[in-house]
Amino acid sequence: MSSDSHIVPVLAEGITDRAFRLYCFLALKTRGEWVTVQEVADACALTNHEARKPLSDLRRANMAESRRVYELGNHGRKTWHTRFRTVQDQMSGAAA
Repeated sequence: MSSDSHIVPVLAEGITDRAFRLYCFLALKTRGEWVTVQEVADACALTNHEARKPLSDLRRANMAESRRVYELGNHGRKTWHTRFRTVQDQMSGAAA
């Protein structure tokens, strides 16, 4: 690779490096499935608190969408969990 070649991450324009890293995970590894904040955080070696703000930034930039699901939690009680996926996954699923 020559020193003149540069990869410009067009999708990362206006978002943080951490948000771009999380977007790459969503786009390349989830295959359009909804994933929890914890799953994204674990895959990117972050705590779920470190992953929440970048995921919200992706949602505000219309690069990801979220939904809240009321389901059984780890302690046997129902609780709200937020799941994320890329926006383009929804569009390609609707076209299929």
